[in-house]
Amino acid sequence: MQQIQIESDRDVYKNAFAVTIPGTDGQKGMEIAAAIGFYCNPNKKLNLFKDINMNIVKKANEILDSGKIVINYLKKQKKKPQLDIQVTLKYKIKDKFHISYVRLQDEHDNITLIQVNDEKLYEGSRRLEAFEREEFPETIEEMIKIVKSMSLTEKELVYEGILMNKAVAEEGLKEDYGQNIGKALHIMAKTYGIEHSLIMQGRIKAAAAADARMGGCNLPVMSTSGSGNQGITALVPISVIGELKEASYDKICEAALLSHLITKMTHLYSTHLSALCGCAIKAGIGATAGITYLLNGSLEQIHNAINLLAANITGIICDGAKAGCALKLSTAAGVALESALMALEGIKIPSDNGIIFPRAEDTIKAIGKISDSMVETDYVILEIIQQKAMKNRKYIS
Repeated sequence: MQQIQIESDRDVYKNAFAVTIPGTDGQKGMEIAAAIGFYCNPNKKLNLFKDINMNIVKKANEILDSGKIVINYLKKQKKKPQLDIQVTLKYKIKDKFHISYVRLQDEHDNITLIQVNDEKLYEGSRRLEAFEREEFPETIEEMIKIVKSMSLTEKELVYEGILMNKAVAEEGLKEDYGQNIGKALHIMAKTYGIEHSLIMQGRIKAAAAADARMGGCNLPVMSTSGSGNQGITALVPISVIGELKEASYDKICEAALLSHLITKMTHLYSTHLSALCGCAIKAGIGATAGITYLLNGSLEQIHNAINLLAANITGIICDGAKAGCALKLSTAAGVALESALMALEGIKIPSDNGIIFPRAEDTIKAIGKISDSMVETDYVILEIIQQKAMKNRKYIS
């Protein structure tokens, strides 16, 4: 192998920059992930890193030390960002040079091109969000009808995701991961006698799950709209409330699916990744809707809960996936719970407030417009990240 060159859209670059890779004893980023990929089983797909051992990590670090891995982001992307990862592998077989090229677009498992030298071995289509939006329910009312008509099998699948993310939260409270935000919140809550508050329990568990996921925990996470951290925000507060309020299995499953659906709706208007924190805003919106539904809120109260959250934390930036995301997920879980409880108490944000509309669907569309307008903000965040990296001599240009 002569060289691996990876180019990604700016937001994949940003989000892969400081994430701990499971099984590597704390190593972070795309370079080590790419090197490890040489020694993993591709049949495991998105669970590629599940069976990493220190022998594999040692071999991967030898590749890193050789300087053969080059990471960059696609600087030509000036408009609405789309997930785009391009990998070029240069290698020699029997003294003859070869170049293999693979491109992923729109989703992490959507390969659109495989090429060896000048021969295209595979060419697939892009998954366009415009098409997805046409096929997706247009109103929250439609989504509620969908969740109420779930089959037993569908409920089992949804509940599997709830259990999965609950297990990650429990792991984050048990072991040391990331910055241990969940553990710190737990200690603080016990010290001040607020350990059993609904809101604090939601914050603690969401933070602990994020600690584990960002800190290299090897447990699977149920994602939503292509993001594990969004899956944590969307499901963990519902799991916490469902347990504390002794909600029925059916109601918990319905609330979780509603959270998934509304997170997806927000995702379709706000792009896969952007300068806005999807975990706090997209999944926060899904979570507050799901919690309100779980607590027997009306359609109007679900709209009000979404508007309350949007009026509160819209504007939280995404400065990449990393240990500190536990703080944002904790905040989002807390605000999602607060917004739901306030909506149930009749609190409502007037539609003359900023970006808030009477219909939550229109508020979600407005957030999408804000997300699209923040291209320059995204580049400034990237510049700051790169400057820090160069200073620490960890950035490969």
